[in-house]
Amino acid sequence: MRMVFLMALVVIFAGLATYLAIGNPRLLISSAPMAPQGPDPDRVAALQAQLQGADEDQVRGTIEGMVAGLRSRLETEGGTVDEWDRLIRSYATLEDVEGLSFALGGLLDLEPENPQALLLAGQVAAQQGDRVQAKAFFMRLLPLIDPEHPRFEQIQTLIQTFDQADPTTPSN
Repeated sequence: MRMVFLMALVVIFAGLATYLAIGNPRLLISSAPMAPQGPDPDRVAALQAQLQGADEDQVRGTIEGMVAGLRSRLETEGGTVDEWDRLIRSYATLEDVEGLSFALGGLLDLEPENPQALLLAGQVAAQQGDRVQAKAFFMRLLPLIDPEHPRFEQIQTLIQTFDQADPTTPSN
C-alpha cells in the first residue's frame, strides 16, 4: 500500500512539474481567460543583452539573485498578489521547494482561498512528506471547486488516500 501511495505521488508530481514548465496552472481551477502578465519587455531585452554569451551557471546565478531580491523585498515591505504569484512561478522554475513553500505561504496570507495556491501548497507539502499539512490544504481547496469539475473528484480521492495512509510513517 505504501509503495502504491509513493508511486501515485511520483506520478502526480511529475505531471505537476511538466504542467508548471509548459502549461498554465491557473487553468487547473478556472477556465476564465487571464490578462497577459509578464515583465517589462524593455527590461527583458536589457537582461538578455547583459546575459548574452553567459554560461548556464551565470544565467542561473543572475536569476537566483533577482528572485532573492524579490523575496527580500516582499519579506520586508509586503507585496501584491501578483508579486507573490511571480515569486511562486520563479521558485517553481528554479525547482526550489523551500522557496516555493515560502512564496505560497505569502500568497495565502493575502488570499487564503486562492485555489491555485492551495493546490500547489498541498502538493508541495505532500512532496515534503507532510501529509497532515497536505490534507489540510486540500480540505481547504475542496469547497472552492465546483463539484462538477473533474478536479473535484481527483482532490477527493487524494484526500481519501491521505486518510488511508498512516501519518506516523514517513513517506520517504
